[in-house]
Amino acid sequence: MRKLGVFGGTFDPIHYGHLRIAEEARERFGLDHILFVPNKVSPFKIGYTSTPAALRVELVRGAIAGNPHFSLWTGELEREGTSYTVETLRALAQEFRDAHLYFLTGTDAVRDIGKWREPEACLALAQFVAFYRPGVSEAEARIGVPDELEPRIIFAAMNGLDISSTEIRQRMQASRSIRYLVPESVVALIEEKRLYRVVE
Repeated sequence: MRKLGVFGGTFDPIHYGHLRIAEEARERFGLDHILFVPNKVSPFKIGYTSTPAALRVELVRGAIAGNPHFSLWTGELEREGTSYTVETLRALAQEFRDAHLYFLTGTDAVRDIGKWREPEACLALAQFVAFYRPGVSEAEARIGVPDELEPRIIFAAMNGLDISSTEIRQRMQASRSIRYLVPESVVALIEEKRLYRVVE
């Protein structure tokens, strides 16, 4: 059975930190392929106004072009309402019946996993891998994760690319360079579409 990575997020914008996590996960866990899954509305980001989905999809598509192991899956954007991980994993399990799913996420997300819709079902549908940032120990990464769920999650150290989408948006608003934080294709699209600028 092939191993399929599922990497979900707002990707607003996608950056080299995301791409490096995906590549590291692919190599470390022997994944055959990784799907990048942009979400529409995260239940934990209600009130946050993200860049329109079509533009975020364009950014992801540009960022992963050229890597035959990466592709885009837009199922969450095609579904009505809020994006719930359990619904995404069920849809993927149905679509890719020949694959064992690996759900790639961060430790900030899994700390809230007890509040997710059907967390037990999520963990049954996919092997969860939670990456933690440089300077954080594995013991620290596990803090706050529900005791009954924590043993079923693999915790993995992230490499040194400590980049955030928030930082990139802030840099754009301050007219600072984002080159070498995101792929050139993403820089070009951000410039072309005039994203993340202060509206005057």
